[in-house]
Amino acid sequence: MHPFLEKKHTGTLFPLFSMRSKKDWGIGDIRSMTLWFEAFKAMNLDLLQILPINEMPPGVSCPYTALSAFALDPIYIAVDELPELKDFPTLADEIRSRRFQGKIRRLRAAKTVMYNEVRHLKFTVLWRLYTHFHQNHVLRDSPLATGFRAFCRANAAWLDDYAMFRRLKDTHNWASWAHWESPLREREPRALEETRRREENQILFFKYLQWAAHRQWTAARDRASELGIKIFGDLPFMVNQESADVWTRQAEFDLDSEIGAPPDAFSETGQRWGLPAYKWNVVEAGNFDWWRSKVKKASEFYDLFRIDHTVGFFRTWVIPRDISRRADFDIKEENCQRERGKRFLQAVGAASGMLPVAEDLGVIPPYVKEVLAELNIPGYRVMRWEKERDGRYTEPGAYPPVSLATSSTHDNEPLADWWETVEDSEKQLFWELVSGGTSKPPAFSRAREKVLTSLLGAGSRIVILPIQDIFGSRERVNTPGTLDDQNWTYRFPTAAEDFMKKHAIIARAFAALVLEKRK
Repeated sequence: MHPFLEKKHTGTLFPLFSMRSKKDWGIGDIRSMTLWFEAFKAMNLDLLQILPINEMPPGVSCPYTALSAFALDPIYIAVDELPELKDFPTLADEIRSRRFQGKIRRLRAAKTVMYNEVRHLKFTVLWRLYTHFHQNHVLRDSPLATGFRAFCRANAAWLDDYAMFRRLKDTHNWASWAHWESPLREREPRALEETRRREENQILFFKYLQWAAHRQWTAARDRASELGIKIFGDLPFMVNQESADVWTRQAEFDLDSEIGAPPDAFSETGQRWGLPAYKWNVVEAGNFDWWRSKVKKASEFYDLFRIDHTVGFFRTWVIPRDISRRADFDIKEENCQRERGKRFLQAVGAASGMLPVAEDLGVIPPYVKEVLAELNIPGYRVMRWEKERDGRYTEPGAYPPVSLATSSTHDNEPLADWWETVEDSEKQLFWELVSGGTSKPPAFSRAREKVLTSLLGAGSRIVILPIQDIFGSRERVNTPGTLDDQNWTYRFPTAAEDFMKKHAIIARAFAALVLEKRK
């Protein structure tokens, strides 16, 4: 068993973009997360689960559609905390000016994240900061530049291709790389070298952004470690077709097909995700090199990681772009499905010291959970979905130790919303589970504490509650199958600095419950 599972851990699912602070620029940033660690500690939480933080394309807010499996999104950089800003007092003064602060206050006051505006504001400032850094440090070979070059060398395996891809996206007005001129599309060495020489300064800018984000994340993780808090990351099943990874590793992806999910409870017609399918024969021939590399890189940011859509590694729902062909699973024989998934999990599990956690929700063949149990990989136990054969809800205390217990996920409605919309018969059964009686279910505000107490008492070594469920709010992070400007834009209404002032009663009561159930 992984050492992490030797004792019980309790945490919250709280997207980074949702973490409001008094100095953020309209989105939760790395500084915000560092401030929120204090609140988590006050609630006796020792685990923070976040959603993917890889860079998203312009105009996109879904963190599962990334430009890179390795690059952090520069939108999370706390610009005014970068040390090189001290060398650029003119820019620092401009940021502090009434006019600029007015822009920030408008974004910060918004109820939801305004991605386009935040991204434009940050990138404009970061470009100016980089040009000053380049002139005063890179060209003068300062100690700071030495650190930057060391970062570039250490990450060259992914950073070189990513930075060039980002620059080429800009020079091609974000047209698909599949429509670039053939020498660049096909990555001819001479064309790449010519681009590298011609666009050297701009390519270096994108490397600088990654260095800036990595430095801040390293400091934040050090602070989390001081407080005894672990970070639980999320590695998506796939990246965007318009990503540096697919452009770089074209032989490993089937660009004539996309992946999705078969019909299930979320969608009667199934789901199309617009993401390319794997060429599994090529991927396996390389011993899952891309996945092992990104897990190793992720270990610089996280202590454990969620494997998104785990069943897809056993069998992938492939949708041909040729409408004359039918969507189907890429492997039909059950034993072959089982063995491929097992080989994948063994490969990525050995890639770092992190504990993998399998997102095994939805229509899951029994053999998936058998493999997870064999490999001691925790799967999910969503409280409202765990039932016995007689239709009654499973007592959380009976959940296996090697599992993650939770009240809901980022794709589901919070408990308070579910409580208001679920059928009366189901609510009654659920209330009997958490209350131990047969009385009529009360309003959620009065049922909340018993629900939380029941879940916190789960037998699982990992218990996660979305931040909304801790406080009984109804805001959603995402509604699957919808294209809504509210998806992925949720922000917690209180800044980290004011958290204990405004929520002390709830926070302390919750902290007491956590402590009681962790014993």
